[in-house]
Amino acid sequence: MISERVDLALDNAQLEELALNLAHTVHKAVLNGGNGARETADLLHGIWLGHPLHPALTDLVVGAWTLGTLFDLISLRDHNQQVERIADTLTTVGNYAALPTILSGLTDFSTIPDPAAKTALTHALFNGAGFALQVASARARHEGDRKRATSFSAVAMILMSAGAYLGGHLVYNKKVGVKQSDEATEPQEWTPTLELTKIREGEPRRVEVAGHPVLLYRARGSLWAIGAVCPHAGGPLEQGKFFDGCVQCPWHDSVFALQDGSVVHGPSTYPVQHYEVRVQNGMVEVRLEPPR
Repeated sequence: MISERVDLALDNAQLEELALNLAHTVHKAVLNGGNGARETADLLHGIWLGHPLHPALTDLVVGAWTLGTLFDLISLRDHNQQVERIADTLTTVGNYAALPTILSGLTDFSTIPDPAAKTALTHALFNGAGFALQVASARARHEGDRKRATSFSAVAMILMSAGAYLGGHLVYNKKVGVKQSDEATEPQEWTPTLELTKIREGEPRRVEVAGHPVLLYRARGSLWAIGAVCPHAGGPLEQGKFFDGCVQCPWHDSVFALQDGSVVHGPSTYPVQHYEVRVQNGMVEVRLEPPR
């Protein structure tokens, strides 16, 4: 299969080390940048959208550049100035749209799961080279050099196609950006989990409820229950950091509210499931929160 050949071609320890070092450096900069940096990263991850923002932004870029190249090819036949202006405009639109796309991609790359890091870096390099060529093409268009502009855009499309394939490989084969936790449908009724005395103050407990891992946490007179698997990359939330009614994933630092499982900070754009909790006869019982 092509995907297996791609993985084999990218099986390079130095490439992987470079990718991981770059990702960790950017991620640390975001975490050390204060609330402003974290909120900007949340915006670029796509928390407000409910799924990753980067793939949505790429559609505009790819569409504009592809159509621009198509109109370039049409203009080669009769050198129609109107067709050339359309190609120039589309190239410019794609270039401007590429800026937030690159930023969102870099933000996602900063928390890329380790097994996908070298593929993600190669994806970025192909697309970055394509972007540089499209910028050079726009400059050549401005100078009136149609031949050079068309050549730059044509090569950029080849590089972008390779980058687009790797982007699909990241999503469909590496499962990057795909929700990594199963959606529970049970229990609908109150279900005993364990004795209340076995849940110490400030000590998280992971239990299985209807075949799904659930995180129980007790603090300051409150008892919470949410899904125990981080949707971003499958991190074990019971091993995370607990503070201010939240839990932070130990793998990539996504933060979820214990009260309702909502996303407080990315990279996860998906919430974790929330369970209602009660204590009956000394036993902690949970059930899925009824649909609102």
